Amino acid sequence: MSRRSARGQQLPPQEVELLNTLQGEQLYERIAALYNAGWPLQAMGDALSPKHPRSTIRVWVQRAKGLNTIDAPIPTPKAATALSKKVKSNSPGIPQDTLEIIQELAPLARRFRSRMATTAAQAVANDRLTGICITLYQSGVSIKELAEAAGVTYRAMYKRIKL
Repeated sequence: MSRRSARGQQLPPQEVELLNTLQGEQLYERIAALYNAGWPLQAMGDALSPKHPRSTIRVWVQRAKGLNTIDAPIPTPKAATALSKKVKSNSPGIPQDTLEIIQELAPLARRFRSRMATTAAQAVANDRLTGICITLYQSGVSIKELAEAAGVTYRAMYKRIKL
């Protein structure tokens, strides 16, 4: 069973009251049930009076035998981690004519060295390729797509764009 934690959420007030009335094995069982429902260890530790660290709560969860003797329903948290997924933006792609230019310039630009004259073919190709890649990146094309088009690693393209 995969467990999704509800980071940053606090237990409902009635659950806090219930936890503070329990002791020993009943407390461990209730804590384990809350943990399995997705409540974070920190929220349970903060709800207790006095507060307990997450490490203590974790030990209690591991110590629990799985017997739920309390018939109060287990509150379910909102799945905070499921809501915070990154949304991947759609890339406009690289136009075919620009792709051909990138593939033509990349082998020459790869041989560029900083000590070369600025008029050398490799230096000109390097500057032109950098300009094209930065423009495409600013228009929404991913570094991965640019790296594949130029036949270089992601890291090499990242360095080219993030100057």
